[in-house]
Amino acid sequence: MQATGYVGDDQSEANQPGRAIWTVLIVASGLCLSPYFACVTPFAALATLAGLKLSRRDAFAVMAAVWLANQVVGYGYLGYPWTWDSMAWGVVIGLSSGLGILAARGLSVTRPAPLAVSLPLVGAFTAFELGLYVAGFALPGSDWAFSATVIAHVFLVNAVALCGLMAVYHLVALVVHLAGHHGSEPTAAGGASFR
Repeated sequence: MQATGYVGDDQSEANQPGRAIWTVLIVASGLCLSPYFACVTPFAALATLAGLKLSRRDAFAVMAAVWLANQVVGYGYLGYPWTWDSMAWGVVIGLSSGLGILAARGLSVTRPAPLAVSLPLVGAFTAFELGLYVAGFALPGSDWAFSATVIAHVFLVNAVALCGLMAVYHLVALVVHLAGHHGSEPTAAGGASFR
């Protein structure tokens, strides 16, 4: 697989399989991780991947789907309380995810580099947590939720999720690539790019 830059709104993305894989992977991960992590679902990691791998419109649409799935799981399965402040925090999580997308895109690079994903993740995480922190001045909550220990734990969850999702993506892309070229001669260009 050939390395390529991140998706930008002014770039034409001919790589439909890669974009489709990222879309499905991000939404499915949000749905599958929500029951396990509940309010610590790695929204910043998902926002980073959406912001870096999809167009701006698609990134926001995908994160809206992740947010909606998280809310359905929370209220339908995990028993979140049906109170105004609980629902307000849900809205804040959605808005903070949007801030994460903007931060990740703002810190993205046009070509692969050592900090190509880690710097956007730090930006997305910071923007996401800042959105929650600011909302904490108006909504009831706990100061403990923003302690160094909790923030470090949440960042670790996001970093591990990001690494895991990138590994899964590359595995799926490899399988798709091999399945698409099964029985055909290798191309001189080295195959299709899924990044």
